[in-house]
Amino acid sequence: MKKLLLMFNPTSGKSMIKQHLWQIVDILVKGGYDVTVYPTQKRLDSYETVKARSKEFDLIAVSGGDGTLSEAMQGVVELPEDERVTLGYIPSGSTNDFGASLGLPFDMPQAARRIVDGSPFYCDYGRLNGKPFLYVSAFGIFTDVSYETPQNTKNLLGHTAYILEGIKRLNTYSYYHIQIESDEVNTEDDFILGFVSNTISIGGMRNRSEYSPQLDDGMFECILLKQPRTPSEFQALLSAWLSQDFDCPYIIKFMTKKVTFKSSEPIKWTTDGEDGGSHTKAEIEVVPKAYSIIV
Repeated sequence: MKKLLLMFNPTSGKSMIKQHLWQIVDILVKGGYDVTVYPTQKRLDSYETVKARSKEFDLIAVSGGDGTLSEAMQGVVELPEDERVTLGYIPSGSTNDFGASLGLPFDMPQAARRIVDGSPFYCDYGRLNGKPFLYVSAFGIFTDVSYETPQNTKNLLGHTAYILEGIKRLNTYSYYHIQIESDEVNTEDDFILGFVSNTISIGGMRNRSEYSPQLDDGMFECILLKQPRTPSEFQALLSAWLSQDFDCPYIIKFMTKKVTFKSSEPIKWTTDGEDGGSHTKAEIEVVPKAYSIIV
């Protein structure tokens, strides 16, 4: 039998995995896998486990939020190319943005069946100053909500916890003076939010623009929100953002393979909903088709 490691985050998404674990294992075993089950114990456990144990398995399945999958992906892409194990994903987080982009079912037993019946798909990933990320790097208003919201609140309220935490920040946002350089756009202005992503949704908010992200085309989407100067400008920006009217003069949107952000003061970044460090220069680039995941 092929060997499979099932890593799961036991606190992710209201701990729903506990209700489905043995059904998931049964599906994987019937699909021809000798399954080893491992509950993650700490932050970066998925990353460290992939790095240390990937040679033992034909496939590593991950159940948790996008952050858990991101850790596993980072472990995979730091391996030599000929040692990179294929990943499977059973989404069980509060938002599951990247799972939605992959077209995976959010019903966990169905997602397990997809691992058995699906095929490997080679995905792009991003690097922020050389550090890998799965699908989004961001700065500014709301971007720290995912990792600053207490886990017990997420478990109690699910996605609503992010919304409530974000509302608290509406009257306390800051802006950043940034120089932006890429082949597509060169500009300098004040911004309250920016992100570079490869996903159809961020924080559960679906991208309804004409562009449908392709996870293997070597391009990420960059969206920047300028600092509004008056209450009426802020209202216009908020309305445009919620309706995804990217023709708004306060929003810059473009596709890119590489973009650099420069500022005089350090700016706090997040990557895949986790702390990405503070940087005066943030260089983001896309690495095309670098790891495989079952879809």
